[in-house]
Amino acid sequence: MLFLNINQDLYLVIIIFLSGGILSLFLYLKIRNLINNRKAKKRSVTSQRAEKKAERWLKRNGFQILEKQQSRPLIIQTGKTHHRYLIRTDFLVKKSGRKYIVEVKSGKKNSYITNRDTRRQLLEYFVAYQSYGIILFDMENKKFSEVKFLLPFFHSRWIENTIFFLLGALALMIAIYFLG
Repeated sequence: MLFLNINQDLYLVIIIFLSGGILSLFLYLKIRNLINNRKAKKRSVTSQRAEKKAERWLKRNGFQILEKQQSRPLIIQTGKTHHRYLIRTDFLVKKSGRKYIVEVKSGKKNSYITNRDTRRQLLEYFVAYQSYGIILFDMENKKFSEVKFLLPFFHSRWIENTIFFLLGALALMIAIYFLG
């Protein structure tokens, strides 16, 4: 048996202690990476299955698929600096002349519009793609929802301006008719 005398073999005790700690940390990190990789692979497989189901549903319900997992650039300017990054939606589809973003969620937590990350993601898509609406597939509960961001400055100003233009043109035509 090997017995260490701490007073005589202090350096050896320190080396053994550090070696055990390093070995333990190395094994922990390797095992954690292995577990995380398996979880990521499982999520990826689950997502791919969910997207295939959503694609079949979209086609059966008359949606034309324009893009699938396509990236688009989004540029944000701060001061004089431009920041360019890519965003990717699951699908860009069209039905009855209207374009929709389709986002497929297969997790329990992210399937709801009340989830902050999901809401921000969809709002980013809405701004970048300027689509008519967004279809959010909740594959966990097997349901879908149309999501619209009711931002007053996106569409109502155009409608308001058109109405005032038509009213002004009509008033001028009536004035010319009665005065002429």
